[in-house]
Amino acid sequence: MLTLTLATLMLTAAAPVQAHLELSPDDDRLRLRLCFSSSEPRPLTYQLEVRTSGRAGTSRSRQSGELVSGPVAQCPLNNRLGLSDDSRIEATLTWSVDGEEQPPLHQAYPSTQPTGPAPPEPAPTPIEQPQAPDELFVDTDSHLR
Repeated sequence: MLTLTLATLMLTAAAPVQAHLELSPDDDRLRLRLCFSSSEPRPLTYQLEVRTSGRAGTSRSRQSGELVSGPVAQCPLNNRLGLSDDSRIEATLTWSVDGEEQPPLHQAYPSTQPTGPAPPEPAPTPIEQPQAPDELFVDTDSHLR
């Protein structure tokens, strides 16, 4: 009986918080949803970084907050992001429960990378290419020799 009570107390004390990070297509948009739940109330903090890249460029946003999780799921973030054919969206959640860091969660859309070889790195522009020291200066006295 004592062992069962002790095991129950240990499970209650270690009540984990479930975090759910979802990226799902919704017509021409991407739905981003972040939810937390736990069997018992637990204070937590979170920070979600979302990076979007595509033909139009790259953007990065961060959202953070604090809440007390519980049996009823709380979804502090439920957004819809613009989505073009070449968009790549990555979301990374860093969070802590009772002040203890939890393993980060990462989601990406599309979730699979291209199966072909990676495109070659673009060649550096002429300004970025290293030059030999004698190529950096013009010899103006060469006509005197």
